[in-house]
This record gives sequence, structure tokens and C-alpha cells, in this order.
Amino acid sequence: MALLISSAILALGWWLRQSRKTPAPAGRDVTGVEARQSAGTSLTPAQPAVPESNSSLKPSAAQPSEPKEHSFRGTVEKVDANARTLTINGENVPGWMAAMTMTYRVDKDESLRVKAGDRIIAKVYDGDFSTLHEVRTAAGPTAGAKPANANELPPLSWVCTTPGEEGVLEDKPGKCPQSGVPLVPVRIVTAYSCLKFQSFIQDKPGVCPVDRSELVPITVSLYFTCGNDSNVRELYPGTCADGSNRIKGYERRSHGDHNPRHGGQFFMADDNWHHLEGTFVRPNVFRVYFYDDFTRPLAIAGFAGTVTTTDSDGRDIGAPITIRPGRTKDRNTLEMRLPGTTLPASFALRVKFKADDKERVFDFTFPDYSKEPAAAPPAAVAAQPAGTPNALVVRTPAGGGTPAPSPQTNGNVTGGSVPIYPFTAAGNSIAPEEALPTTTAELLAELAKRAQSVKTLLEQGNLSAVWYPAIGAKDVALTLEQNHMNDVPEARRADMASAVKRLTLAAWQIDAAGDLGNRERLLPLYRDFSAAIADIQTIYGTR
Repeated sequence: MALLISSAILALGWWLRQSRKTPAPAGRDVTGVEARQSAGTSLTPAQPAVPESNSSLKPSAAQPSEPKEHSFRGTVEKVDANARTLTINGENVPGWMAAMTMTYRVDKDESLRVKAGDRIIAKVYDGDFSTLHEVRTAAGPTAGAKPANANELPPLSWVCTTPGEEGVLEDKPGKCPQSGVPLVPVRIVTAYSCLKFQSFIQDKPGVCPVDRSELVPITVSLYFTCGNDSNVRELYPGTCADGSNRIKGYERRSHGDHNPRHGGQFFMADDNWHHLEGTFVRPNVFRVYFYDDFTRPLAIAGFAGTVTTTDSDGRDIGAPITIRPGRTKDRNTLEMRLPGTTLPASFALRVKFKADDKERVFDFTFPDYSKEPAAAPPAAVAAQPAGTPNALVVRTPAGGGTPAPSPQTNGNVTGGSVPIYPFTAAGNSIAPEEALPTTTAELLAELAKRAQSVKTLLEQGNLSAVWYPAIGAKDVALTLEQNHMNDVPEARRADMASAVKRLTLAAWQIDAAGDLGNRERLLPLYRDFSAAIADIQTIYGTR
């Protein structure tokens, strides 16, 4: 009997030693990495290694459980077969991700056979916000589709407004899961915005009035406000105190804009806050941009990372290389030149957002070099018939002279379309303005200069010319928001975004009222305009 027991123990010991030598399944060893943003690899967890002691061979309480599965639904907006990605306008998935438009990897090549406009169903898993599994088409209404009746309002949703809980989205009243604060009702819709100038939002596709680039879809909250009182925010249309009808307004949502800013591949980390965009540009530079949950540039203070070349199956084929801070003005990039790399190229980025943080891994595949989204160059703008929706309409005064823009009457546009450059006296061409300064101090000085010009023209009664410095001040404010937000304390960034939005709306309305020669209308607008400028100056500490 003793001999049999000894033999059994020896056999068990041999089996344990052999188990430790068994190679890991095909794919990536992610030991020590709690979450991985996968580039087309299956989320099926690797088999756990055999424990070092027999005491751990008790029932598998120590073994990690499989990630929770969720059902995902959405509408295909774009198919990129080369990058093996789908851009999906996704519905809310409770416990996984709020409604948003995002680019995803797929687990199988056949999933790329869907086309734009298709409704899909897929499986997604906790800890992986980048891969769709078992994608299939489905019947049903398009996600984010407009109501059949143009006057029908989108349904109410309930959200958290407390810091850190902005991504919570529910279909009924309740309380925020962490703070216990009551949920706030909103109407979630798809709208369209400039890619790099976030204050402009309208309800339909079109062209950005700032750089003439194509507008991109975003997820926003719809509300109703008053032209002379931007503090009004209602869920229903109605009448303002002055008897005018409320107009539509839009507010950006946390995770509502996952459009790549630099032609790269966009991912969200499993903390639901850090976002990153990987690019590969000439001459073989791998560059990663970091953003917050509103896709605003996020300074890389404390970030550390490495990049490793991988094969088509995501396996490392090179040594990890430390990536260094880039020289972008927003200080939100890590990058490294990788000489000798040939296309198509695949990389694994391992990054920590702080020294004691866990390591997160993101996979990137580049069939070609990344290309910055192209903005149309300034060009002549032909006169268009009055009433053309969303058109920049130019009127030539009798007897010639400098044409002036028509007032925007389309209530579906937040603020309307406006000219960005001064018109020349010859015909309807547009003369580009001189480039804006690049430093924060110079931009703030330019903002004050243009604000003073608005005041002077009003005092002189030159109402037809007041639009130009007002729009110019708006451009300066947008540049500050776009390129110099990192100079604003994090606690004041929401205030800065609000001030820029109010300034932008006031500038557009000053443009329209000045064109009509309506001084009574201009004066309250000028007060809103001046208050927004004063807020910006206070935020930057120059007032």
C-alpha cells in the first residue's frame, strides 16, 4: 500500500512539473495586465498557470472568473477593411458603456462584410472596450435616428452630473451609483461638430465654418434656450420672456466624441476616462495622443510607456522600446521613431498613467501611414440664393462695396453659419486673415484688442462693421480652448468651455443683429459677449 501511495505522489509531482512547461495558448501573455484593448484577438482568457503549491489546488476560488458578457447593439457608420475596424453608433450598454459612437476591432474578418447603415448585434466583455465579438446584422430602428415626426422630441434619459460619474446613462429616474445624487433628465441625440473646434454644433451633416472640414457625428444633450438669455435650459420648446421662441442648444456629453483628431486609431482605457489615439507618420514615427473623456488634450504628466513591434497575430517580435514625450503644444503625446519599419506595421503599446498604476496594453495595426484630416483651403464663396439651409449667403450692397453676411435664420444650427475671414471689396471672394499668435499671453492680448474694437464700433454706431471683430474674438477664444486648455487649472476647464460657448453664441448673434442694424438687439448681446470675455480673462488670470 505504501508503495502505491508513493507512486501516486510521484506521478502527481511529474504531472505538475509538465503542466508548468506547457506553452501558453496562441496569442499574448498578459500576466500582470488586468485589462487589454485588443486588436482583433479573442477575449477568451488564457488558461491560468498551474499553482506553485498543492494547497492552491483546492476548488478554483483563486482562479480569475471569466469576464462578464454583454449584448451590444448599434448602427454601422463606417467599415475600414484595411484596419479591420467598424465605426459604430452604439446604444447604451448598462454596466459596460454609455451610448456613443466609437471605432471597434472585430474578432473575425467576416464581421467586416457589414455596410454603413446596417443595424448590428454583437457580444462585448468587461475590461475590453475595443473589440466586438460575433457581430451579426439585425433588424430594427437605426441608433440615434431622428423621430419620424420632425416635431417629435427624443425620449428622456437620465444621467449623472457628478465628477467621475458622467458616463452613467439610465432609461428611468434613479440615483447615481457612487454619490447617491438624483439622476438628471436629458435628451440624447446625434449632432455634428467641427473636428478641431468643438464649440460649433448643428443637427445635420455639413461643413465646419472655421476650417471648412467635414463635420463629424457626436453624441450630445439637446435642450432649449433663449437667444437673449443663455442661462435658460429647458427640456421642451416654449416661449422666452421676450415673447420669442426658444431655440435648440446642444451640450457635449462625456464619451460623446470618439472621432480621431489626427487620422489615427482611437481607444478608451478601462478606467472610462483616459482615451488615446495611435498614429504612425513619416518618417516612421509612432505617436500616441492622450485625451480625457471629452476628447480634450490630456497632459502626460507621470505617464510612461513602451512600444513593441508585433506580428499579424499580435505576438511580440521585437524588444520593447521606451517612448518619450513629444513636442506638441498640448504636451499630450508620447512618441518614438522606429527606423526600418515597413508597412503594414503592427505595434503593442504598454502604458502606465501613473507610477503605481497597472500596465495597460493597446494594439495598433497600420496598413499605411496616418494622415491628418484635411481642411479645405480658403476659397471664393459664390453667392447663394437666400434661404439656402446652412449656407454662407453673401449680399452685395447696391452700388458695390463690401458685401455683408445674411443673418442665419435656420433654428437647427447652434448660432448659425458665419464668415471666418473678412470679405474683400472685389466680388464675393474671401481674403484670409493673418495667422493668430501662438502663445497664451499673445492670444489673450489679441482677445482684448478685438473686444475693444467691438466696443468702439458700437459707440461709433458703425453696426454693419461690428461683426468682424466679434467673430475674430470668437476665433481667438476657440484657439485658446483648442490649443491652450492645459494652461487652465483643471477645476476651471468646464468654466472655460462654458465661457467660450457663450462667447461663440453671442458673436454669431452680434453678426446677425449688426447686419440688420438693430442696435436695441445688439446691446444685450454685447453684454453677454463682454461677460464671456471677462470670464475667460479671469480664468487665465489676466483680469
